[in-house]
Amino acid sequence: MRNHFLIAQFLFFSSLPSASSHSRWSCPEPRSSSTGIKQGPCGGDNNNFDIGADESIVALKPGPLRVTFEESVQHTSAPFRISLSDDGNDDNSCVLLDHIPHNDCCSPSLFDPTTYTPYAITISIPNVNCERCSLHLSNPMTDKIGSNGSPTGIGCTDPGTCFSVYHSCTKPFRIVGNVDDGAVQRSEYICPSLENSNEDWPTVWMGDNGEIVNANTPGVYRRESSIWSTDDYTLTTAPVQYREDAGVVCGDGAEIVNSKDPTASPTIAYSVTQGTAGLSVSTGQPSISPSLENTSPSSSTARLATSEPSVSAGQTNDISSIKTTSSPSASKMSNKAMSSQPSSSAQFGLKPFNGNYLCVLFVV
Repeated sequence: MRNHFLIAQFLFFSSLPSASSHSRWSCPEPRSSSTGIKQGPCGGDNNNFDIGADESIVALKPGPLRVTFEESVQHTSAPFRISLSDDGNDDNSCVLLDHIPHNDCCSPSLFDPTTYTPYAITISIPNVNCERCSLHLSNPMTDKIGSNGSPTGIGCTDPGTCFSVYHSCTKPFRIVGNVDDGAVQRSEYICPSLENSNEDWPTVWMGDNGEIVNANTPGVYRRESSIWSTDDYTLTTAPVQYREDAGVVCGDGAEIVNSKDPTASPTIAYSVTQGTAGLSVSTGQPSISPSLENTSPSSSTARLATSEPSVSAGQTNDISSIKTTSSPSASKMSNKAMSSQPSSSAQFGLKPFNGNYLCVLFVV
């Protein structure tokens, strides 16, 4: 009887969702549903840029693009980084946005994807031509490095001394550069210096006990957090361009053209310029733009504006319009129930459980 019980336990846990911990892409769609990938940059899917014959590839234009990701296990003040792969090569990448602060608001439940902490932020896609590119998400666990992660600590480096880092990569997409504006091939693109890119991105965040922590050195991480909106999941303390909805890859305004012909070039067509290509997206500007104010990165008098932005009536900037029904699991971002599962099979003892099937062992 005990052996039967252990077998039942094994079958139960092996049938649970594959999100073992701790963060992953929501949109664009991730290559793997796992949130527990520790082998960078993409785990077992590294350098896998294959497109199925029955799948469509997304075509992006250079410029602002809202992306979303989610956290399945709370790691206090563990920041994030977003990078762009080379064309068909995950081993080389350009950092697009570094030192994205953590949201310490919530306590997601690992086995309930509807509780995962959602994040939404707008990045800038460079003016390149790329047939198979991917976005990389890195999440160094600075909650595990003790005093080194404090505002006065030395931090840890990634790649380098951060011994625990979680990764996620999106499925491949195409970037169609603006030739008139000097687009180059992704393989010829020179990554800009992080000190000279995103110059308006804050260089200080909240550290331990609400103290200010410097986040001005690329690739060096401490415990870094800030205030994220509970309405559209954007970072309230970032400049407005990082909160605007743009290039809604998974939104209702995007039109996907499917094709099973592997020689065809199915695309998802839209413009990242708001108000064009028929996108029905109303972004609306908050009347207050809270930000981190600091006269110099090393100043101890940096002030943190934590008030939530107020939005006038009629303005919308709601990430609930983003569809994630094609992603591996439901999330708070979609605010939609998961699709119904087939009826149970008495022959195999299958039960739908959290979007997966639970194998039930009947012991007699």
